[in-house]
Amino acid sequence: MRKTVLIISLVAAMAVGANAQTGNARFGIKLGPTFDWASSGSTAATNEGFRLGANLGLVCDYYVTSNFAVSSGVDVNILNMKYTFIDRRYVEDFLEAANVPVSRRLNAVNVEIPVKAKLSFDVADSFKAYAEAGVGLGINCRDVCRDSYSFYWVNYEEGASYVDCTNQYRPLQFSMIFGLGAEYEINRDFSAFAQLTFDHAFSNAFVSILEKQTGSILRNNYIGVEFGIMH
Repeated sequence: MRKTVLIISLVAAMAVGANAQTGNARFGIKLGPTFDWASSGSTAATNEGFRLGANLGLVCDYYVTSNFAVSSGVDVNILNMKYTFIDRRYVEDFLEAANVPVSRRLNAVNVEIPVKAKLSFDVADSFKAYAEAGVGLGINCRDVCRDSYSFYWVNYEEGASYVDCTNQYRPLQFSMIFGLGAEYEINRDFSAFAQLTFDHAFSNAFVSILEKQTGSILRNNYIGVEFGIMH
């Protein structure tokens, strides 16, 4: 969490400095709920429904023309997912290790740096719509999980609370990002916006040793409903 706060503070300081030097850049803040799920490129991992998460972040739009901008910033994604994947576990009752289906509840904190192309359209006086698309680099900050699995006829629950499982996930993840939104100009200096965002990871979240050992492939996804203010 300290790393997350430090990154946001640094970007905020850079934004203030840049805003004093150019009139082509706009800066803002946003937050909103997300609907999270896992997808897979293999049969070794399956999603178990949508879960509610959250997104907050800083936005930086640099306008090349009046209607086209390069959009970036920092997003803090608080992901909440449940899925089943194949993992190798040692079972004391049977004194052996085996690849078994594991049902996992995962809470993760991911800091993402997006780079997107943003095209806006004037709809009415003080009101415009926009579409954006690009890629994101996600920095995995923290993962806690709670697992349960069955081996033959015995069910196992690994603890009653969440435990740290960050070492099972790659430190960097890459994703495709698409967004649709609308912006309303409140006055000369500020405007409010609402946006629907789809974020789909195209890299495996699991570390390579787990992927090679069990064939488990996991990709994080979310649809976010975001609200914010631009200056």
